[in-house]
Amino acid sequence: MTITAASIALAGVQSELQLGIDQLQWVLNSFIVSYALLLLPFGAWSDRRGQRPLFVWGAVVFVIGAAVAVLARDVTSLMAGRALQGVGAALLTATAPAALTLAFSKEADRKRAFGYLGSSGGIGLALGALLAGAASSRFGWRAALALPIPVMIAALAVVCCSPGALVVHAKSQRAHVPMRALLENRSFMLSCLLCLLFTTVWVALFIYAPLHMQAVDGLDPRSVGALMLALLLPALVMPVVVSRLVLVFKISAVLIGGFLTIAAGLWCMHVAWSGATSRAIELAALVLCGSGAGALYGLVDYIGLTAVPAEQAGLASGAFNVVRLLGDILAAIIPGAVVLHVVRSALASHVGITGETLSQIAAGDFVVVEHLGLTVQARAAFVDGMQWAIGALLALTALGVMVSLKGREARASPH
Repeated sequence: MTITAASIALAGVQSELQLGIDQLQWVLNSFIVSYALLLLPFGAWSDRRGQRPLFVWGAVVFVIGAAVAVLARDVTSLMAGRALQGVGAALLTATAPAALTLAFSKEADRKRAFGYLGSSGGIGLALGALLAGAASSRFGWRAALALPIPVMIAALAVVCCSPGALVVHAKSQRAHVPMRALLENRSFMLSCLLCLLFTTVWVALFIYAPLHMQAVDGLDPRSVGALMLALLLPALVMPVVVSRLVLVFKISAVLIGGFLTIAAGLWCMHVAWSGATSRAIELAALVLCGSGAGALYGLVDYIGLTAVPAEQAGLASGAFNVVRLLGDILAAIIPGAVVLHVVRSALASHVGITGETLSQIAAGDFVVVEHLGLTVQARAAFVDGMQWAIGALLALTALGVMVSLKGREARASPH
């Protein structure tokens, strides 16, 4: 919810605070970077201390950070609040995957458990987009950023009122586990690469599809949130479906199918955004991309965390989620850099256009060149940049297919 709600809120943030594309990226990335930097140490800490204390402290820090972001009056305090949220999120994320790995010993049970873990992520993504759209339309972007606060307070209450929740005895895990052991585990490293690739593509759609809908089509946040359900709802269902499919089909076949489904969705998006937006094709594109990403979401977690011994579960969970968050960062940076490059190439030669103006156009703000009579050209450059960004995401998806093929051989000898 924290990532998708913020993505929906970006247009409102940009309008109120007058930010360029680079600052908008850091509204997202200040959360993601602090989250990523702390996952490894917190993962190792969870191996020594267990999951419960980290969860409690993480929930408290997360709520404080979210409150700071909601009350922010400038971009600096907004980024500071988002960064503090990232600290809390790192404490939280160090607990759940490791706890699941240790709680289920049978492979079939683990596959189902990670399927439900993937679906829980899909629920958060879907609710984040839907509720943020409604909240932004009625109360503004601050309401969208406040959405995770009551959810986190409720989760904290559940754990505090359930003495047995997240209690995993860590005595058998206290041996020092060098990071080198993970780096030498081929199955784990390939699963990390798969996670990086599909996360980059998927999260990029969360950020740039709403931006396109609002900047090019002029849709309000409520409408955007509703349309984004086409991307998010399949991601809610597919992890559970895939947890059954892998009992029948080879994991490599399911992985390849997931990436190919995303590729088909990206091609439909390219077609939909060529010229006037075709809403039906755009919806089909979102459904395909969501289905492919949902097929991969819990599955790559399962592959990565079951490829390591139990005593490495916390550290492996931290490392795996660092990779996932790196994908979140690249999702904001790569398409944004492509769009900015195309916009700069098309408009930089015009008199009166500064680098800051180009950055605002790349963020979907065409009003900044209205006084120069370049609104139509700015919009065309932005649309062209979005097409090139889709091409970059297609290239990453093709690489995911290649890695999935390579992974068949790695899983034959995981260590």
